[in-house]
Amino acid sequence: MSRKYLQPLLRLLDLTGDDRIVISVILLIAFAVSLLARLTPMHWGVYLNEFDPYYEYYLAEKVLENGQGDVFAGIAWWYHWWFENPKPRDTLFWAPNGRDLRGSSQPGAAFFTVIAYAILKALGLDVDLYYVHAISVPVGASLAVFTAYLLGRELKDSRVGVLSAVMLALSWAYAYRTNFGAKHEGFAIPFMLLAFYLFLSAYNKGSLLRAALAGVSMGGVVLSWGAYLYPWNLLALVALVWLLTHWDDERMAKVFLLENIIATFFVATTPRFGPKAAFLSLTGALPLAASAVAVLVLLGIRRKALPRLSSRSILLAIAVLITAVIAVGSITGVLAGVAGRILAVLVPVIREPGVTTVAEHAVPTWNQIFEDFQTALLFGALGAYIALMRAKERVNDLFAALYFAASLYFSSSIVRLLLLLSPAVAAVGSLGLVELLDRAGELVEVREVRKRRETSPGWFLAVALVTLLIFSPSILNSKIPLYSHQPPLILSSSVPVVRYNYEYMDWLSALEWIKLNVPRDATIATWWDYGYWISVNTGRKTTCDNATIDTKQIQKIATAFMSDEDTALRIFKELNVTYVVVFEPLQSVQLFQGVNVYFSMIHPALGGDMAKSPQMLKWIGLDASDYIYGYRNGTYASLTDQYGNTIYLLLPANTPKALNATLYRMIFTRNYKQQLFIFDSFVAQQLQGYKGPVLNIPPLKNFELVYVSEPNGWVKIFKVKG
Repeated sequence: MSRKYLQPLLRLLDLTGDDRIVISVILLIAFAVSLLARLTPMHWGVYLNEFDPYYEYYLAEKVLENGQGDVFAGIAWWYHWWFENPKPRDTLFWAPNGRDLRGSSQPGAAFFTVIAYAILKALGLDVDLYYVHAISVPVGASLAVFTAYLLGRELKDSRVGVLSAVMLALSWAYAYRTNFGAKHEGFAIPFMLLAFYLFLSAYNKGSLLRAALAGVSMGGVVLSWGAYLYPWNLLALVALVWLLTHWDDERMAKVFLLENIIATFFVATTPRFGPKAAFLSLTGALPLAASAVAVLVLLGIRRKALPRLSSRSILLAIAVLITAVIAVGSITGVLAGVAGRILAVLVPVIREPGVTTVAEHAVPTWNQIFEDFQTALLFGALGAYIALMRAKERVNDLFAALYFAASLYFSSSIVRLLLLLSPAVAAVGSLGLVELLDRAGELVEVREVRKRRETSPGWFLAVALVTLLIFSPSILNSKIPLYSHQPPLILSSSVPVVRYNYEYMDWLSALEWIKLNVPRDATIATWWDYGYWISVNTGRKTTCDNATIDTKQIQKIATAFMSDEDTALRIFKELNVTYVVVFEPLQSVQLFQGVNVYFSMIHPALGGDMAKSPQMLKWIGLDASDYIYGYRNGTYASLTDQYGNTIYLLLPANTPKALNATLYRMIFTRNYKQQLFIFDSFVAQQLQGYKGPVLNIPPLKNFELVYVSEPNGWVKIFKVKG
């Protein structure tokens, strides 16, 4: 090749080897992988996932509707709530009293959706709000790849940044809650990481502009996520510990005050929270305390006026103080005013029924945590330890140590908060890996210099290879390639499956039937899980939903379901209920040719109303042992097949309370799809492997079965008689 053609090629190779180019390519690939994995469920059709996204889509519709198509007018309408009295209520939810939409909801997801919708419309694209809402979360969640890079780079260097980005892109705990059609966390996490980066960068560079932008980014978290309390308080804790050990640091005082003033403004002006949450709540005490200390620093209080304390002593003192506050609050009843979910995170031993009856509020096992994060969890602990040892010298290290420790503690309290741990493991785990490699390199270099007066990469390469092999399961064992193919839950009727051929479309068929056959002014009673699906998709009123904002009404529904029919009828009439919907994914076994018998099965993926009935009983203070066969001692009914395989069944107890329970009568109502149940005397005699009760559940008298869902009969709709 002539020199004429070789020079451009060499320049190209030199350019592509530039660090900035390499980093940009890696980040773009990570973003593409993250986005494509989240968009995979589009294979099944454009459906929102889980429950909350339907309500957030409804809010987006309301913002556009009340702004008459003008996004800014719609956002202004939301904040006009402060000047309206009485506050309007939407009776589509929590009928008959309704729900104050703006006073009980966070608008972030709706705002971001309608802004994206308006931009796309302005560009001349003919888009649908529903589609924009479905796709906005995966796009937003994937942008966290870039903010994770910025945070990792700020913690140490670009190596940590790139690793953080790649790990977050492949984190299943993060992807699980931010996939196609998911809810607000896809907006909150990128804003949170951006706020962390801007805060640290503002301090390190002395930039008040970045501090202000950190406050605005934290405001994005406040608008989007009820867990804004976590990053809001984390930065306050970092600032408080740093200022108590560095009384002369006016830069930190200025940066934190500016960031916190803006973040607190968002808290105080959001209708759901308001000034009380910002200034007069236990959850806002730490930011106020840190702000007070920052003001004292700016007023000239110096370290010489106070005893010298190490950062570890300060942390211990703060931990003791928080423990004392929690203890006093528990004794005096002050903590009773704190939301149940927040209280369960702060004090895991305090868990009210509103927390324990929700599957995503369960306490995760250590095996589950390790399965999600693999060996990165160990590197995260190492990174946090190394950072803690240097916390007195660098704000970045203090932040890293507190970030990992706090995330691990809170996520160990509630399984849904493994989402919080994902970016912490990505950033601090990457920091731990890079620190370990750097220290190994330094050690090997010193030994080789002493030995041969020259450096040798041999030992370092061996150490690096072993370290990377230990770290590799965190990336290579990702669940994303497998589980990203799950269809939306509404399409699979809440059954989490990977291989799917539209065989579980019961909820879609039931919702379509309601839309076409139930009067527009009807009120539908159901257990609260399915309220959003029914209200938003059919336009019919429901008595309760996933917000669980009215404990007394939830208790009424639980009482109606678990009581006799006369009691149920009285409660439903009181709430103007005209239809009742129950859901139970009944399974079947063939008795003989063409004849199937049905039963409710104990299985984590088949959680219908039968499995939820013990939680209903807990809401109203009743003993599930009187209602569920074998519940007291765990000897549930079972069925063993000819091959020795045993499945365990969830069946009513043979007691008057269980046999009269309205819910059980509805679940086991005979219909053209389900004529025989496993507890029928005839069936029990024929099935040799059945061990369980023989029951005679009376037919309904106050409720008429009007629809059984297709194709499996899992959703049953009843009309209230009289």
